[in-house]
Amino acid sequence: MLRVAQPWLVALVLAAACVPYLSTLNDYFVQEDFGVVQLLASRPWSTFPRWFTMSWMEQIWGNTPDEIRPFIAFSYQLTGKWAPHRPELHHIFNVGMHAGNALLVMAIGRAAVGLSPVAAAFAGIVFAVLPSQAESAAWITGRVDSMPAFFYLATFLAYVMWRRHGGRAWYAWSIVFFFITLFTKQNAITMPATLVAYDLLMLDRTRRGALLSSIKAWLPFIVMTAGYLALRRIVLGHSVRGGVQSWDAVETFGGMVQRHFLRVTLGHTAPLADWEIAAAVGLAALCLAALWIRPRAWRPFVCFCLAWWAIGVAPILLAGYESPRHVYLASAAWAFLVALIVDAVYVRLRRPSFRIAFATAAVAMVAVYVVRLQATLENWHALSRISKAAVEHVRDEARTAPEGTLLLMSVPKKSWEWGVPFVLQPPYQAVDLSARVRLVTPWSLYCCGPDQWNDYARRHIQAWMDAPNRPPVVALHFAPVTGEVSRLTDAENPELRTLLPIFLQTDTPQALDAAMVNLLERMVAGK
Repeated sequence: MLRVAQPWLVALVLAAACVPYLSTLNDYFVQEDFGVVQLLASRPWSTFPRWFTMSWMEQIWGNTPDEIRPFIAFSYQLTGKWAPHRPELHHIFNVGMHAGNALLVMAIGRAAVGLSPVAAAFAGIVFAVLPSQAESAAWITGRVDSMPAFFYLATFLAYVMWRRHGGRAWYAWSIVFFFITLFTKQNAITMPATLVAYDLLMLDRTRRGALLSSIKAWLPFIVMTAGYLALRRIVLGHSVRGGVQSWDAVETFGGMVQRHFLRVTLGHTAPLADWEIAAAVGLAALCLAALWIRPRAWRPFVCFCLAWWAIGVAPILLAGYESPRHVYLASAAWAFLVALIVDAVYVRLRRPSFRIAFATAAVAMVAVYVVRLQATLENWHALSRISKAAVEHVRDEARTAPEGTLLLMSVPKKSWEWGVPFVLQPPYQAVDLSARVRLVTPWSLYCCGPDQWNDYARRHIQAWMDAPNRPPVVALHFAPVTGEVSRLTDAENPELRTLLPIFLQTDTPQALDAAMVNLLERMVAGK
């Protein structure tokens, strides 16, 4: 039976995971949210079985993403089917996933790492309030990492319970959870390595049995992983994304891992302040002291701090880009580390004053994370406000402008990245506004690659030029930080009409993009 901790400790972890994110529940759609929600909310329930043999994003990004994620897709159906134009249900689901992950970290800390109830709860709290988690919990599309992490942690916990207490049901559940994890995100292929590391580092021969017995326990996970990779090769043409093409890729990976470590432990990648350096030295000293005070902590330290982090960051080598959410699962290693220190050192402190000082330092760590998390969330709120305002401005312009009006817009990249043309269409608009206005933005806001954007932008500009009596031109610019809107029409500045034909004379997508950005920054911003 799984007994993690007293209810009040569970309540603390839930509060740490949920309360900071309550402010995100009304945050509007940003970035990929527009395309993801539009596509998946419109698909019938019968699509679910097909997602096991196709890319969940189909071709809305102008290509076929190498991602088979039926359970993620189904989750967007659940949260977007009834009111897809509203973000609340999407955010509630994300916060629930984050809270579930924090509780699972707590449970693993108790059942697998061997932490005391208070230390296990501390691990869950630290995991919950890390500023690096904001992208996964506050961004609607961020669930592509928080949801796989949930089933990954559930798989591991069920396996640990089977190893610790026996019972075929726990083992069966671990296999079921692993199947869901595989078809939630491809990073699940690291699970066999996690299970092997746990068995070899944490269990003695009596618990795990002979090597052959262990291999039998691992075999279903290995076979399922191999089958999943074979399916990817059949459906997508390859088993894993990309690959290591050169030593430069390894060096780039090393740099990303270093920055990810800073994001997890400090909440930023800026140069370290003096007090942060002092805190790092003190924490390293406490870690060594903990390992000296409690030698048996070496095994969980190697397994749940070093190995967990290494296995968690390994898929970044193939990701192709850098994002804080890529270390959402790996960040549990940091939570386990600080909890191990608390568990080993606090109980050895005899003087009440020392215990109070140590507890104060632990609370101060959490407080620093909470403050930095709030700053990160404020950035997400600002992006959301600008995104919503931009969508509303498009709606207003389309309603009042003559049909065929050319609308040039510059919106902060992080608000509308990959958002066009979805922002013109239902569910974000009552009707498809692309029938009334021709929206052209810089390439960074378009759904697809530069060549496809190039065709899209030139086609709309040419259609405007070919229209009888050339409809009006309206240019909008949203300031990156404040969201302040600047508006300019061709009636106010006829130069807008004369520059557009020149745009078509550019010979590359990059040149066209630079010309458009220059126009919006030079002529519109601040007007």
